[in-house]
Amino acid sequence: MMLHATLVITLLTGLSSGQQRSLLIDGSTKRPVGDTMQFFIVNPPSPPYTEISWSFQGSPVITHLEGSDTFGSNYSGRVQLDGLTGSLKLHNLTLQDSGEYIVTIKMSGGTEFSGRMNLTALNPVSVSIVANETEPIEFRSTVKVTCIASGSFFTVTLFGETGNMSSTYEGLTGKVKITDYKEARRGMRPFAYGPDEAVMVATPKGPSYRPGSYITLSCSSESYPAAQYQWALNGTLLGREGPELRLENVQDSESGGYSCWASNSKTGRKMQSNTLHITVPVSGLSGGGIAGIVIGSLLAVAALIVIVLVLLGFRFRPVKGCYRRTSTGD
Repeated sequence: MMLHATLVITLLTGLSSGQQRSLLIDGSTKRPVGDTMQFFIVNPPSPPYTEISWSFQGSPVITHLEGSDTFGSNYSGRVQLDGLTGSLKLHNLTLQDSGEYIVTIKMSGGTEFSGRMNLTALNPVSVSIVANETEPIEFRSTVKVTCIASGSFFTVTLFGETGNMSSTYEGLTGKVKITDYKEARRGMRPFAYGPDEAVMVATPKGPSYRPGSYITLSCSSESYPAAQYQWALNGTLLGREGPELRLENVQDSESGGYSCWASNSKTGRKMQSNTLHITVPVSGLSGGGIAGIVIGSLLAVAALIVIVLVLLGFRFRPVKGCYRRTSTGD
């Protein structure tokens, strides 16, 4: 939205022919660069006018004479003059437009009316914050923070580590720098820290699993940037990376103590998790299976003993439901 400032110029009517009546408005008006300034004349003398002219710092801005307009240097397309009231609009203000403006209205008979006003064009205020480190590291970095403000007539405040620091600039174009030092700690972004304690969990929960089971080990640790993870079995790295380790169709050879390592390349820190033990029995040897193997082995041994005794010449005779051993000579 275009903002407009209005300069009110009240003209004192000259009654005597050939006299100059003055209008002097002391003070100044301030407008931002790029805005529009309107010099507005209230209760102007009754036309017709022989001439209306505006000047800036002694140089012509625009002259309205006999129904035509003549523009001063760099004003064509930037000014609009109301030929009935003498009011002026000045568009697209620049810093160079700051200064005194004078309007003169000439009447038939030689009477003149004039007024003047000071205009101050202001630079918009801009603020930026820079730091000597873009990714400070916890426990190792001290960050230098600088607040830079520029523009016209401003006050800038930097909320520092131990208090607030302010600076005020009173001028059309200036720059202010305020510097503070902050120790790197959590809550600052971006900020490198960790990894903290590495925590490992197993899904489903163990520690004993059937052969052929599917097990997922997950490792997590608070860290920025995100931690990298490596996995170990019985203290030996497996060459597997990532926050999860999937064990598919697990066998007894994969039993042991699993752990993960979390590391951060920015901070250089490493953390080892707790050790989680996984036990997988020999494939197929359940409790019933082991008992069956033992019984079968005993039966095989008994059969072997009988065969050996027969070969040695022993015979077995039944005695009241049992066998009685005799030699072949009996």
